[in-house]
Amino acid sequence: MIRLPTNAIPAAEFLVRHLYRPIEVTAGSRYFAVVETEHGTFGDNWFWNDDNAKVLEFMSRPEVWRRFPQETSEILRFVRSMCHGPFIFRRVSTPQLDLIGTEGGVTTYRHSLMQLRYDLAQGAVVAGVRFHDERNADALMLHGNYVAFTYRGRRFKEPVGRDGSGGHAERDGHRLRLRHASELQCNAGWQRRRLGEIAYTYTFDAMSMLFEVEAVLDLDPGIAVSDVVLTIGHGGLAYCFFNNIVTDASAAPLFGAGKPGTRSLDAAGASYYAIRQGHISGDSLAVHSIPRGPQPLAGFEAAVEIQGRLDRIVARYEFPGPHRGGRLVAAEHKLITAGGFYDRVADYAAFIKRESAASAEPRAAYDFSISYDYGVTLNAFAKCFAVASAGDVDTPFPPEELRSIVDQIMTHYFELYVDRHAAQPNAIFSRELAFVILGIATMYRATGGEDYRRRLVRLCEVLLDFEVRFDDHTGTPASAFLMRKDSPRAPYVDCHSAVLLALTQAARYVADPRLPAAIAAGLRSYGLETCRFAGGLLDTVQTLMIDEHGTYRTENAFWNFKAGLTLRFFLALREAADPRLRAIAERNRERIELIEAVIRRQLENSVTEHDDGIELRCSVLSAETNSESQPWAMLGLLGHPYA
Repeated sequence: MIRLPTNAIPAAEFLVRHLYRPIEVTAGSRYFAVVETEHGTFGDNWFWNDDNAKVLEFMSRPEVWRRFPQETSEILRFVRSMCHGPFIFRRVSTPQLDLIGTEGGVTTYRHSLMQLRYDLAQGAVVAGVRFHDERNADALMLHGNYVAFTYRGRRFKEPVGRDGSGGHAERDGHRLRLRHASELQCNAGWQRRRLGEIAYTYTFDAMSMLFEVEAVLDLDPGIAVSDVVLTIGHGGLAYCFFNNIVTDASAAPLFGAGKPGTRSLDAAGASYYAIRQGHISGDSLAVHSIPRGPQPLAGFEAAVEIQGRLDRIVARYEFPGPHRGGRLVAAEHKLITAGGFYDRVADYAAFIKRESAASAEPRAAYDFSISYDYGVTLNAFAKCFAVASAGDVDTPFPPEELRSIVDQIMTHYFELYVDRHAAQPNAIFSRELAFVILGIATMYRATGGEDYRRRLVRLCEVLLDFEVRFDDHTGTPASAFLMRKDSPRAPYVDCHSAVLLALTQAARYVADPRLPAAIAAGLRSYGLETCRFAGGLLDTVQTLMIDEHGTYRTENAFWNFKAGLTLRFFLALREAADPRLRAIAERNRERIELIEAVIRRQLENSVTEHDDGIELRCSVLSAETNSESQPWAMLGLLGHPYA
């Protein structure tokens, strides 16, 4: 059996030799960062900011930074480039646009960061943000359009794209254009009159998450109509629990889904709108739109079929007055995000305008979703600051610059998450908050700044809100920590272990008896589980929670990043200076040693030795590692000297 690495250098060597690559974000703007996987799932080259921050924390260990000074600094530069004010953007991708195939009339394309499907005979195009796991989903169906007009004193509302007529798909390099067109007719007495042709064109670009929708009505010159309305329809919204419409014309949401029914909404003066989920967090969905061209947005029709969920939104563009012949155009730039600060509508409008202006420039596809692991970025910069300010490495980043970055992110986190916690209890992700605490604890240790300690006190108070207490039926109180405060009642191992790690580190500086009590109770949640898969059995660790109904719920550490976080917590607890925590570690010594032995065996079975480094795969059954598993598994084995 291969032994686990006791030295950080071979694991860092593997990252540098196999995953560290250049990425051209824009023309003339080149970065080096760690790609998600060496061989690329589906050929993807995704550079996650979150994961590069995790790699950066590992690479900031002094011996690794000294061994790879340029690579560590370049990763730091990349992570910094993804921070724009309060926005820490999620990832970038090299351009990709691949035809997957057609089945049942539906054609599928794989875009750099989206999945695209269409049935042009039905006038339907579907798009969603793409992942490599269960988050993959169709977020938006562009469908349900109509044209309204007045002809001979009578008002008509004719549906578009439901006649089974054909369409046309054309790929031109990195662009995909989808078009469907049909005749626009109406019944005028005993005859059916042709008014013209209505065509919808959808343009997707492999170098951008931004896409365009254009509706063009070419009117026949021989017929006179008036007060024409063109539409851009959004359907299937209930599937992803969309329930709000916001615009830049009002500080309050324009509409929130309530009882079933259809509403007409005025949006005069709005130059941006978004259809979004009601909660705001690092994984909430939104579809952002700005009109493209001179015709202003007039309003919406909003349909609710299931209470509390939008089903359809139709954006209306009005062309008042008489028309005989000519061309009428309504068009929009659109962007889908899976996480954001959606009340900052001016920022999103600016992102879309800036991205659309750069459409002719070579660039990588940029995911404007925010990081859902906000804390790992702050923590990585904090570790870099601590190492640099101690003089352990030579770096082109002055310590005060790094401290300024940490302070900026910390300020944004409090303003957008902590200070709104009572009003938005599901905005905070407990693992994210745990790493904010780890970073702030590092800053307090490195500087002694009293503001950091005060912030730690408040952060720990918020983190304790995620605790679910229960009786483990032995007469001993136990607890588990949820992913989100009101999330499904599941004790995910990574969240639970990250929280206990953060509380352990914070207890050095926060004299709150609730912290040791929570750590002791949280230890009771750990146990062993045998996972059964087609590839065999895996003995690993689990976390247990008994909910308010007495239902047992468990989650396991099949994935090695979860196992690494658990080892890291046990390591921190064992090395704690606080006598209260040392006493907890001693009381649980045998259980901890048993669980550690099982986890270490799991990691040993996940090691692949290479001539130029050590790889810790994503799981025992995985073929390779990724940009999250390698650093977190190694930090679980070795910790960080500036924790």
